[in-house]
Amino acid sequence: MTTFDYIVVGAGAGGSAAAARLSEDKRFSVLLIEAGRDDPWHWLRVPLGIGKVLTGKRALWRYWTAPEPHLNNREIFWPRGRVWGGTSTVNGMLWVRGDPAEYDGWALPGWDHPSLLPRFRRMESTALGDAAWRGRDGPVHVTRYGPEDPLSDGFLAACEGAGMARNPDYNGARYDGAGYLQTNTRNGLRHGAREAYLRPAQQRRNLEILSQALVQRITLDGARAVSVTVRRDGQDETHTCRREIILAAGAIDTPKLLELSGIGQAARLRGLGIEVALDRPGVGEGLRDHLHTRLSFRCRNAVTLNQIMNNPLRKALFGLRYLVRRDGLMSGSTSTVHALVRTAEGPGQPDMKLQLHPMSSADARAAGKLVFDRFPGFGIGTFPLRPRATGSVHLASNDPAAPPRIQANYLGHPEDLARAIAGVRLARRVAAQPAMAAFHPVEIRPGATAESDDEITGFIRDTATTSYHPVGTCRMGQGADAVVDADLRVHGVEGLRVADASIFPTMPSANTHAPSILVGEKVADFILGRE
Repeated sequence: MTTFDYIVVGAGAGGSAAAARLSEDKRFSVLLIEAGRDDPWHWLRVPLGIGKVLTGKRALWRYWTAPEPHLNNREIFWPRGRVWGGTSTVNGMLWVRGDPAEYDGWALPGWDHPSLLPRFRRMESTALGDAAWRGRDGPVHVTRYGPEDPLSDGFLAACEGAGMARNPDYNGARYDGAGYLQTNTRNGLRHGAREAYLRPAQQRRNLEILSQALVQRITLDGARAVSVTVRRDGQDETHTCRREIILAAGAIDTPKLLELSGIGQAARLRGLGIEVALDRPGVGEGLRDHLHTRLSFRCRNAVTLNQIMNNPLRKALFGLRYLVRRDGLMSGSTSTVHALVRTAEGPGQPDMKLQLHPMSSADARAAGKLVFDRFPGFGIGTFPLRPRATGSVHLASNDPAAPPRIQANYLGHPEDLARAIAGVRLARRVAAQPAMAAFHPVEIRPGATAESDDEITGFIRDTATTSYHPVGTCRMGQGADAVVDADLRVHGVEGLRVADASIFPTMPSANTHAPSILVGEKVADFILGRE
């Protein structure tokens, strides 16, 4: 048994940031517990290696949803990172802070956008944008995709033709509009939480990182969290905490760990043979994710990943260029440009994201499959930014090694389906603009014959999948369904906080990596009195 001032569970985006910031104060000892390891696999550093990582078994929790009733009862692959850096080491690296209006709408003290902006700036180091909005010397290096390419430029011009404004910096003063994507990369390599936070901190004497340790439970003494029990090398070991335990295992595993510790819906816990420490009905509820629908197009006069990956010589030259120059498609994500736009009538926030993917594949988003079409092609991915339907994550058994039951409940609200249909129609409108004519796009999935709302709905139900953005399962706020307060303390428990995407009351209307790091920064500020 060892004792620390602070114990952080999970070395993902929030946990890495929290542990690194807490360990900056030499007065305190910090233990960071991670189920994965510091994996040296080179594909975890190469940005486009995401295709290799997400279709394999290494460095992943290979989770699946339960059959989704509104997606023809399909089970959806939900991988999460099991490695130093967590999902930030296996994700698409898109750096998106989120819609400022969304944070303001939470109406929680300290979580409005003006309060968050200094921390967003503190997190990043970038030459992009206005220094009043962007950080210049933070731990996370952020770059814009480049060099520019004709297909991406054509897509942006087409977005303009469809009535969308250009926006060179969606992380600046304006959120909506079309522009090149920004990624957390440095010198053509992934620069996630592992590289940004853990690498600089791991040699500190007051920080211990415990790898390949699966947390079994958090133990309470009365109403106070006092220790964490882990299984490592087949043996249980317990680590006690003088001050606070910070749960940062993500929107899937944080509610799972709370339930294993007896914090959750009392009847559900008793049914699994778990002694109830605190009846907190909101644990595991409120799950949201962005539902991704991708249209595929055959094209001409464009170099896409289809031609490269299906030709051994071009593939070799493609890799050689990356090794020499660290640029091009291998240095970025699987999408190059995007548009944040409003599809609903009337004024308001953008409600839809379109992304250009320089590839097409019938199985591009399926677990264990990435078969590129044999012809030049691209995809336009769509997802509604603010889904209304909520799902849940709960224990399926009291075995800590067993995966939880995930029910995303995609399209469980009629407005979500309406927005998804609108996204497909908008993608088609962009592809039909004169600016795309040079590429001769021909829609092959779902195809031009799928015109009615019912036909488009059928395509969505058959093919749509996750955007890998689960949030909301330990919602921040007040009331019986809230799990943590605005200072991220678990209601009814002393010495226990949550610092990951599970605390978001709604979707940040964005990819979730940057907001998750923000939560880790915030919890450290709360604890160290810097708020």
